[in-house]
This record gives sequence, structure tokens and C-alpha cells, in this order.
Amino acid sequence: MKKENEFFHRFRQVTVISPLLFIFLILSPVILRAQLTSEQTSAARSEQRQQVEGIKKIKRKVFQEQPLAEKTAPKTFIQKFDFHYAAMEGFDQNVRLNPDQLKGSFYTKQEVAAGFTNHIKNIFIYRLSYSLNHTYYYKFSGLNILNQHFNAETALKLLPNLFLETGYRFEIFRRQHESFADYNGNQVKVGLKHYLIKDKLYHKPSYIFRHHGYGKFEARNAEGVPGSKDRKDNLNAFDYEIGMYLFHQVLIRLHNQFGRNDSNDQFKDFFDYSYYAVTPIVSWHVTKKWLLTGGFHYQYNHYDDRNLHGSAEREHVYSFFAGTYYQINQYLTWNVDCVYVQADSNIPELEYKDPIYSTGIHLHF
Repeated sequence: MKKENEFFHRFRQVTVISPLLFIFLILSPVILRAQLTSEQTSAARSEQRQQVEGIKKIKRKVFQEQPLAEKTAPKTFIQKFDFHYAAMEGFDQNVRLNPDQLKGSFYTKQEVAAGFTNHIKNIFIYRLSYSLNHTYYYKFSGLNILNQHFNAETALKLLPNLFLETGYRFEIFRRQHESFADYNGNQVKVGLKHYLIKDKLYHKPSYIFRHHGYGKFEARNAEGVPGSKDRKDNLNAFDYEIGMYLFHQVLIRLHNQFGRNDSNDQFKDFFDYSYYAVTPIVSWHVTKKWLLTGGFHYQYNHYDDRNLHGSAEREHVYSFFAGTYYQINQYLTWNVDCVYVQADSNIPELEYKDPIYSTGIHLHF
């Protein structure tokens, strides 16, 4: 009787445990997938924040670039040092790029840049420069950014209306609490700038190679297991730019770029993608002291896999930006600008909207 009771006691244990074990076995792939999706979403969000920073750089570049006539002016030998400092306050309405709930924060941004430009006999120009950007978010300090650039650029006059332009950039990017997003980057750019109408109309095809090394992100194999090598990304791109001056006051530019990014991180080819981008920009010098800028940026990202819900990601990124700059005196400029970025994706977790507003003072001499 005792043995029979023990048998039924064990049987009852098995009958209780077996359904639980069965449910666990059924749900374990779902649980594992949810955890995997969270990791992938975190990495994808970091890449998207990088893309938003890139769009901000497009906007800033409009103000910092020299006029077209600078390169064709009749100069024999000119050396020029320049310095730029900017202090800006802004509000980012969706710092974390959340698809459901916007979580905004005020931020402070400081930029320091210095450069040396040398014109030699009206046929060769070179420029060396350094810039440092720091962004501090009051509510999300973990996403603070420190970004440095070391640049070397040249322009060689091949014909009266044709220039060979080259550029090299070394970049250091750090985000405070997202060390896996930190990288050191190298970029080489080669292009031909052809003036169809002197100081009025030009076009420029270019080739770009970019390498990013992520020192705190171990590249994974196809099964998702981290290896001994750090993640490294190589991007190859072709850019075509056409620009036109109207009455020496309005500059209209159109950028078309397509490229390919390949990473040694093999897990689901998460960082491998092809893309196409188009960016029209208009700059209008209303007066000698007042500048208006505006533009639109569209980019389509076609990922090889990045499979979160049974299909590879397809992403459309739309951005509108506008700004006004007013020169208070020879050394001081005040500006107000705004950027709106929206990403549409076949993966709902990676969609977002991000309006950004800022105002600041620029010191330059």
C-alpha cells in the first residue's frame, strides 16, 4: 500500500510538472525571440541616432561652407587661419526615438573648430582643420555625445573650370552610456568639380570610402555568439552634386548618393545594407547679414536581413530642416533652426518621429 501511494504521489508530480514543461517548451522560442528583438532594437536605435546626427551635420554644413567663388577668385598665395565657436540651446522632442511615446529633453551643444587654408598660385588649395562637438541632454545624460573630426582637404586646378578635390577625415565618436556605439572612423573622398558656368553652375561626381571600427562591440558569428574581433564596417558610396547660383544670392544644390555598408558582424547581417539618398538644399542671402536656409533629405535603406518579424527591414527616412542666421557684427552670428526627422519601416518598433529645435550664438574670426 505504501509503495502504491508513493507511485501515485510521483505520478501526480509528473502530471503537474509535465504541462508546465510543455508550456515552457512551447513558449521558450517566443521568450528567446522577445529577448533577441530587444537586443536588436537597441542596436538599431543606436544606428538610427547616428543617422539623425548625420542629418544635423548636413544642416550645419550649409552655414559653415565657403562660397563657390572662393575657389576661383584670382589669388596667387593666401594663408588663412579661422576659428569658430558655437553655443546652442535646443529641445529634442524624441531623444530615444520611441515609436509610441515622445520623450523629449532640452540640451546644450557646444562646437569648437579651427582651420588653416592655403592657396598656392591659384592652382592648388589645401585645408587642415579640427572640430569638436559636445551635446549634453539634461534628462538623458546617458546619450550625451562627444564627437571630434580631423580633416585634410585639397583642390587641384586641372583646367580653368575643372578641379580635382580630395579629402580625408579621421573621426572619434563617443556616447556616454552606449559604449557599443563608440567608434573611430576613417573616410576618404575623391571628386571632380566641373564649373559649367563660372561661379554660376557646377556639378561634382565623387567616390567615398568610410571605415568605422567599434572597439567595444565584439563581432558576432552567424549564430549570434560574440567572437574575438571587434565589429568593423566598410561603406562605399558614389555621390553626385549639382549646384547653381542665382543672382549671387541664392544657392540651390542637389545631392544624390547611393552606397553599400558591409560589416563583419554576421548575425542576421544586421548592419549590412544598401541605400539611396537625395538632398535638395537652398541657401538665400536675403541681405549681406541675413541668411535663410532650408532643405529636405530622403534616404531609403534596404537591409540584407535584419529580421525581427519574419522579413528583412526596409526603412524610409524623411527629414525637413530650415534655419535663419543673422550676422550681428564681423565676429558674431545668431541663428535659429529646426529639424524634423521621420522614419517609416516595415518593423513598427523601429519607426519614429523626432522634431528638434535650437538657437545659438556663433563666434568666428
